[in-house]
Amino acid sequence: MASLNNGFNGARLKAARLYNELTISDVANETGLSYQAISQYENSKCEPKLDVVFKLVGLLGFPREYYYQNDDDKISIGDTYFRSLSSTSKKEKASQIEKVKLLVRIYLLIIEYVRFPQYSFSYNETNIDIELLANELRRQWKLGDEPITNIVDIMEKNGIIVSSMLTNNDIDAYSNVQVFRKKQIPVVVLGSDKESAFRRQFSAAHELGHILLDSFFDVDSMSKLDIRNMENTMHEFAGALLIPEKMYRKDLTTKNKTNIRLYIELKKKYRVSAAALIVRAKQLGELDMNQYQYLMKQMSHQGYRTCEPYDREMPIMQPRYLKHALKLMFDSGKVTKSEFLSKLGLEGCPLHPGMVEELLNLERGYFSTNTDSDVISLQMSV
Repeated sequence: MASLNNGFNGARLKAARLYNELTISDVANETGLSYQAISQYENSKCEPKLDVVFKLVGLLGFPREYYYQNDDDKISIGDTYFRSLSSTSKKEKASQIEKVKLLVRIYLLIIEYVRFPQYSFSYNETNIDIELLANELRRQWKLGDEPITNIVDIMEKNGIIVSSMLTNNDIDAYSNVQVFRKKQIPVVVLGSDKESAFRRQFSAAHELGHILLDSFFDVDSMSKLDIRNMENTMHEFAGALLIPEKMYRKDLTTKNKTNIRLYIELKKKYRVSAAALIVRAKQLGELDMNQYQYLMKQMSHQGYRTCEPYDREMPIMQPRYLKHALKLMFDSGKVTKSEFLSKLGLEGCPLHPGMVEELLNLERGYFSTNTDSDVISLQMSV
């Protein structure tokens, strides 16, 4: 995957800087180096002396070896889609993109030991039809017609790499599709500090929409209005997938559709927020504009726009496959934790244990503890 480099790899300095949400000026100020020197290092126009390298190591947190390796097998990365993309700063986006690149490198080592499900979905329409897309996904992934209680688990079972890590308050989740040796690797990262299971369910489904429709969009060429429309499309997809039209219409048939309690109670069935249920009812024509606005005013009046009933009662669904894969690896005796970290370094991604723990949302100190059980199967079975 990577080879040792006799010289300093400037591209990796830039990656480490972006990972830490720092500008060149920030690095210069923190290290006492000049802006010009940092820029020359990043562009491989000159090589820093060893004392400078140690300053960079201390500031950026990457081990020294990280800067002296080349990437032989390039991982190509497509558009990265952020919830609240328009309000996410350039530094924040760049940092999360670097994190997900490293996450995929860790995944590529894990799959040398553990077989993961392969992602597969085909949508051959030339235009986006949200209801058709949601129904087609349910058909191809054999989801049936019932409400989806845990979309995160469904995504992992169908080959999407899902992790959870701390993100900026403006970012609920983000996703992209990376390509390594002609193989698509779809990735979704969920903010680990978000409180509501209902919010996570919808955010994950929103990001799934980005994965499924990745070929329809080119973020770099899109205006703010285009991005807003794209995000609305993903909201609509999440609603269509999680709140199936036929079943939901039945739930609304004989009920008082302008009673906010109806949606509060239905959220337990569909595992989405009452607000999402109200929006879906409006999209399906079950509510007119006056009814919709009345309900939304009631939501605001009750304080439900920030926290709804049941939000803190349901446990938040967590990604499991990456953690489970690590347990299978280490419990089998095929590789120890220290050997895994060493091999990660040999394959071009030397990282401190704490960084790997952060990227995989593992408990702090995970790589300093041992596992002793006798699991022998490395095939993923959940």
